[in-house]
Amino acid sequence: MSSYLKTIYFEDEYSETSYPHKLCKYISENYFCKIENGRKICSGRLLDVGSGKGNHLVAFKRCNYQVAGLDKRRECIDVLKDFTIEECDIEKEKFPYEDNSFEWVFSKSVLEHVSNTDNMICEVLRVLKPGGRAVLMTPAWESQYKFFWDDYTHVKAFTRKSLQNALKINGYVNVRVSLFMQLPFIWRYPSLVFIPKIISLLPDALKWKDYEQSKANKLIRFSKEMMLLAAAEKPKRS
Repeated sequence: MSSYLKTIYFEDEYSETSYPHKLCKYISENYFCKIENGRKICSGRLLDVGSGKGNHLVAFKRCNYQVAGLDKRRECIDVLKDFTIEECDIEKEKFPYEDNSFEWVFSKSVLEHVSNTDNMICEVLRVLKPGGRAVLMTPAWESQYKFFWDDYTHVKAFTRKSLQNALKINGYVNVRVSLFMQLPFIWRYPSLVFIPKIISLLPDALKWKDYEQSKANKLIRFSKEMMLLAAAEKPKRS
């Protein structure tokens, strides 16, 4: 039987030119930094919830963070022998960390696989240090509803409003949920956003609908499929 990792991941995920590295660098510079004595400091303890193949762990370590991973799949625990990755059923169990352990928590494409999202969201809040920040990314139902269920492991969908409410209800502050394009050139040059907006009007048949069709045009796919990016903080006094 083919493993989840072999089925879902189909290209090099670890190089400095890969999408995971570019994404983590963007998240680091825009969400996981502090200003100290007028200087921008991007460092600290960071937890990747649902670390999967470990691509984001590798990238965040390159960006100068002390990283730890968490996943429930045995194949994901064993994927990077030189990294600390703990096994945990994130929708049922308590995370294996003390309260207030991490300055930063990151999770990409995990919430949609979790039925009991309240457990995951509350545990992320618990292990964050007061004033710490979480960035949670999940497919935006508004743009992906036609293809969301192509991945049979998906169990829950979110809109901007529902994700915002889930975080606020569970105790987060300074909650911001935005639509996010997985196109690095847009992060660097936001004024070019009109390009994917125009491309998104092309027929859906021009984008691939599953991972086997990997030679199709990613620009078309990611102009159509947007993510939600939620940034939220733990109250400084809980």
